[in-house]
Amino acid sequence: MLQRFIFFLWLFAIVSCQPVDITDDSSYLLYSDPELALQLTPGNAPVETPLQLHLNAKNVVSVSGEITGISMYMGKIPLKFSQQQEVWQSEFLLGACSEPNMLWQLELDVLFEGGEKLKIKQQLTSSW
Repeated sequence: MLQRFIFFLWLFAIVSCQPVDITDDSSYLLYSDPELALQLTPGNAPVETPLQLHLNAKNVVSVSGEITGISMYMGKIPLKFSQQQEVWQSEFLLGACSEPNMLWQLELDVLFEGGEKLKIKQQLTSSW
């Protein structure tokens, strides 16, 4: 009887230590106007997790930008965008710090075909 109890206890410990795969496919609308929309996925911006920015816009030639910490200086995170039809996408990570909710400043420069430029400045919060 004791051997069964120990076996089930061991089995429970092994099963409960497995990582849980919780996929968050939510998105958060950071910026919107009639010409474009900028979304962050996942929407709650967990730290040390791949995050994506999606810029949906027509007639865009290039997109560049960076993210800097406001709550605490964490350096500059450069954003590299790639284009797939009318969607520009960048994948990046936000670092963890001592604060569970960190405030960040996102700055994007969007260049349109006609030479028009748009600078987007938006704050976002990460969590752990």
